[in-house]
Amino acid sequence: MEMKFVWNSEWKRIAALLGAVYIAILTAANLGLWLYKNQARAEYKALLASFFGNMSEVCPEMEEEELVQILGADGNQDLGYKILARYGVYEEYASVSFSGQERRLKFLTGGVNVFLVLAALVWGRVYFRAMGKRQEKIAALENYMESLARGEYRLKLEDNGEDELSGLRNEIYKLTVLLREQAEQALVQRAALADAVADISHQIKTPLTSVTVLVDNLSSGGEMDSAVRRRFLAEIARQLSAMNWLVAAMLKRSRLDAGVVEFRQERLKMAELVQEVLDRLEMAAEWRGIEFEVQIPAEAAFRGDRRWTAEALLNIVKNGVEHSPQGGRIRIQGEENQVYAQIEVADQGAGLTSQEREKLFGRFYNRDSSREDSVGLGLALAKEIVEKQGGYILVDSQVGAGTIFQIRFLKNPHPGS
Repeated sequence: MEMKFVWNSEWKRIAALLGAVYIAILTAANLGLWLYKNQARAEYKALLASFFGNMSEVCPEMEEEELVQILGADGNQDLGYKILARYGVYEEYASVSFSGQERRLKFLTGGVNVFLVLAALVWGRVYFRAMGKRQEKIAALENYMESLARGEYRLKLEDNGEDELSGLRNEIYKLTVLLREQAEQALVQRAALADAVADISHQIKTPLTSVTVLVDNLSSGGEMDSAVRRRFLAEIARQLSAMNWLVAAMLKRSRLDAGVVEFRQERLKMAELVQEVLDRLEMAAEWRGIEFEVQIPAEAAFRGDRRWTAEALLNIVKNGVEHSPQGGRIRIQGEENQVYAQIEVADQGAGLTSQEREKLFGRFYNRDSSREDSVGLGLALAKEIVEKQGGYILVDSQVGAGTIFQIRFLKNPHPGS
């Protein structure tokens, strides 16, 4: 199928420029030939003038008409060439008449003009045919970009060359892969957001219902006993606190799922980080009579994000506080060596079975269904925070012997980076 060349403003400017260049070349060629012809004519006239002058001096008895007739008459050219050659005037420089040379110059001029015209036509045909193919490739790229805009991601690597359009096509294909990955990631993030909203709605429903019932009882209680009123108000405060923590934890988890959290890399001293976490859990530990035993070398440190790592450690220690018996003890130890840095949290809880250990970090998994304030989100959040920083969590637990959590950060989780 013959391609159709589209004359746009760009190609009109190119054609005008090429036409001007061609006219300039043609003019220069004809001007050069005209100057050469005039120079040859002048030299030939000078040669004739010298010849007539010398003949008039050597042979004054000869009439001028006789000299002109001798010059124009046909003679023995071979003998003349031999005589001239003996005196250093070679055959290629001898000419019987300039009229023949002028004819040859005219033929040469016409031939050069015809050649330039034909060359221009052939070159123009080839050039604009190539430009037509170029326009086809550009149109194909435009159609491809339109299909991308409609969400039709496809890769076509045929007819790949080394020209600039092939390079542009390769870059577009790279962009296609990137856009497709971003689109897929957006779908995953949208699904994660929908799951997060559903999880929050499900988890908030129970405490919200409890608060609503308690408020209704307080409103219609009439002469309610003050002790009962205080107990209802305390329960409302507890449920509201649980909902506040749940929403905050779910928002943090949603940010992690969406991949919008940027973890800083700073040097964290273990002792300072652990003390910060224990200060935040002081009231909860005091209420349950939990004591902390901390054994961390002063120089032990690792690299991570202070705020998010503290959040992960807080959830693990908080889990130990919630599942330790009244008046129990939680041991926290720190270790740093050439391979990794580790924080170990050991509680005196009831321990876990192997099946419970497998489900421990699942979202909303509650190993103690009797605890209404435990929604099973803290450990899942802690695991994701640690893993996104290149670390991991180990769990060692036996029924009746408590649980040990080990938060471990490798010194170089990404070799060569």
